[in-house]
Amino acid sequence: MLVLDRIKDNKHLSDSEVKIAQYILENPKKVIEMTIFELSDATYASASTITRFCRKVEVDGFSDLKLQIAKELNTYALSDTRIKGNLPFTKIDSHQNIASNIMNLNIQSMLDTYNNVDIEQLVRISKDIQDAYDINLYGSGQSLILCEDLQYKLFRIGIDSNLVIQKGFQRLKSGSQRKDSLTIMISYYGQGSHNLEVLKALKERGTKNILITGPKINPLVEYADEVVHVPPQEELMEKMASYSSRAAMQLVIDIIYALVFSFNYEENQAKLQ
Repeated sequence: MLVLDRIKDNKHLSDSEVKIAQYILENPKKVIEMTIFELSDATYASASTITRFCRKVEVDGFSDLKLQIAKELNTYALSDTRIKGNLPFTKIDSHQNIASNIMNLNIQSMLDTYNNVDIEQLVRISKDIQDAYDINLYGSGQSLILCEDLQYKLFRIGIDSNLVIQKGFQRLKSGSQRKDSLTIMISYYGQGSHNLEVLKALKERGTKNILITGPKINPLVEYADEVVHVPPQEELMEKMASYSSRAAMQLVIDIIYALVFSFNYEENQAKLQ
């Protein structure tokens, strides 16, 4: 979860910390230019209270708080405020505003992802894909569509991969997959029992497992060797559609494919032609 969302949703703040949170949410651009003592004067809270507040919103002090807010403010480039991931427009918005908000939400999600992703980790994963003899993709629902997109991209440059669509067959596949194979599972929330059964089975077989997901803590994480986290913005039951999650995951997939392509650039370019 992004830091501004953590500040907004935190239910364990003292009265003084609530005032700090309100000030930050109302003046994020101003806060990143302030010292801790200036924020202290503005909120009538002590510097030690601000430090405790930072710990509660899971950042390493006031400097780290400002850095994370600054990163998130990059997504205000086309909009004065952040677009809400679950319901990106209201019932009174004009058709033009609805279209604009959906565009801004996709840009916002990609910027959040780009600012938080570990590029060196994506390079490692891309090399694993390049070197793998046997690649197997797993996903369901929206994530299955993302798997199909990755498979199509890999096919275009001559890299074979396996994707089973039916859930029952996915379970069977996980029990028969080569031990020296590479697994890539895409699951934004990481909550489905089916994906958990599959990844557990693969972990027991000793395959190398890569997970592309959202929340840093979910049941799938402990069974993966590499975990790529995208900043979660949507709630499973409250969202109207997979807007920001799809954009975030798609960006990660596109970067991975571009890196794989780059390793044998001229050869892959020739394959496309």
